Amino acid sequence: MNDNSTTTFPTQIVVTCGFCDGTTDVKWFCKSCAASMCNTCKTSHLKITAFKNHVIVPRTNDVMRLYGPSKIAEQCSLHPDKEISIYCKDCQEPCCVTCLVQKHEGHKISSIEDVYLSAEKRLNENAKKLEKDVMPTLDKMVNETEKNRSEKREKINEVRDEINTFRNEMKQTVDVSCDNLLKTLDQNEIEFDYLIKRIDAQKRKVRELIKSIDEIIQKGDLSMIKYSPPSPGTLIPEVGTPKLTIPVFTPGRDILTIIRDRIGNIEWTDKSSGQTDASSITKFDPSMIHINEVGSFTSKIDVTSITTAGNNTAWVMWDDSDTMYLYDSSGKVVRSITVKGSKGINDMVIRRSGEMIVTCNDRKVRRVSVSGEVSTLIYTSPYRPEGVCLTDSEDVVVCKRGQVKKNNYIAVHSPDTGIKLREIRGIDGQGKQQTTDPYRVVSNGKDLYVVNCDPCHVVCVDERGDVKWVYDGKETKLSKSFDLRGISVDKYNNLFVTDWNNDCVHYIDRDGILIQTILIQDQTGLSGHWGICVDDKTGQVWVGNWDLRCLSQVVISKYL
Repeated sequence: MNDNSTTTFPTQIVVTCGFCDGTTDVKWFCKSCAASMCNTCKTSHLKITAFKNHVIVPRTNDVMRLYGPSKIAEQCSLHPDKEISIYCKDCQEPCCVTCLVQKHEGHKISSIEDVYLSAEKRLNENAKKLEKDVMPTLDKMVNETEKNRSEKREKINEVRDEINTFRNEMKQTVDVSCDNLLKTLDQNEIEFDYLIKRIDAQKRKVRELIKSIDEIIQKGDLSMIKYSPPSPGTLIPEVGTPKLTIPVFTPGRDILTIIRDRIGNIEWTDKSSGQTDASSITKFDPSMIHINEVGSFTSKIDVTSITTAGNNTAWVMWDDSDTMYLYDSSGKVVRSITVKGSKGINDMVIRRSGEMIVTCNDRKVRRVSVSGEVSTLIYTSPYRPEGVCLTDSEDVVVCKRGQVKKNNYIAVHSPDTGIKLREIRGIDGQGKQQTTDPYRVVSNGKDLYVVNCDPCHVVCVDERGDVKWVYDGKETKLSKSFDLRGISVDKYNNLFVTDWNNDCVHYIDRDGILIQTILIQDQTGLSGHWGICVDDKTGQVWVGNWDLRCLSQVVISKYL
């Protein structure tokens, strides 16, 4: 062997007493404290009243396998050189042996291992109970739902076939009637063709007569004296000059309205009760959704925000215009209000008194009285106020956006003084802020629903500002990237959210689950969906757009 070689031996783990911190002559183990100890500490340990019932056993390998350091061992934050080995039942907190002496003397305690095993046992029992009691119920619900869906789908297909058959019969009837009208027009064309043919035939005869006269003249003999041509009057056809009549089509009176109103309807019958009365419905059912467009009109401005004002009217705003317009459902401008110096109106909400709260690009939130008088309520600099809504108590909720996203937040203000009452930052269970770029906000009275632009999602925030859920639209599997803009909430606490990039509206339930995408471009002809509002009294949803490719439009649809 080379004299310079070295031999490395395993390092022996030195065990010291967990109580006196110096003695290495450790022969005992306290099960209650889950700590090793020397002879001296064993004797003094049992003399302490709080520890008199502790179980102390010889420190053997078998004991340490059962009670020694485990995967749950952690260092004490107050005494880093000590492991947490005890749980104080009175204080309901884990601690080390030093903490026990200093802070928990006389308290009811247990070893951390026992508490851990007890918690593990309790959680396992809970998991087994969930597996035994809850999962079968959920499985049964899924099976029944699948069965009902299959049955309903079969019936829907039957009704769809009936409707298509009826549609074909109506089309056939309409086609026959229209064909008869077209034949009338064609017949008129035939009459004209016949008249022209008769006149052309007579023209040929006259040409032949003229030719005969020319030939007689060319001969220059006595036959010319004897020839007597027919009178010109006899050469004109008896048909005379036809009168010019212009056809005018007059549709059957209100035929489109009659067809729309009387074409039939679909009743959704509760199979168990047989009820069909819609008024008996007290909660939302996705089958209630039936989108029917009832009107549309061209807006004077692009529609980045829209707010219903009752009586089939809505205020339309554009964030690049100082003027907002009140339209009725026919597209008539009922009223307009100009907020001078606003640099564009972002959003608006109406109080019960009729007073309007508007957010403006000049970093001010203004009040607009019923008579149209404008005054400043809140100064938001350096933030730009975006979306605005009211709570049940009519506190004003404003989305505030600035240059630094992490500083953005939602503020709640007094509606009378404008004083800021509190801030909401939308913190989730992991401590992450989900409302870093708040653009629009609506309220159901308690919870807030926020459209956040970057990252793009809808966030539900409770009264404390804690996040309840986040909707990111991944389940829609849309072809283009998610780009949410406007938001509105209906009486069922379901949400309508416009998707500018995908030209559609996401209809989301109160728990952040997609019901369906509606009002897509193929159905409405609308593109660049942006502003949106719901009128619960009429069951109508108003959607406006901002799209450089086309005129600014507002589409009104009945959705229930």
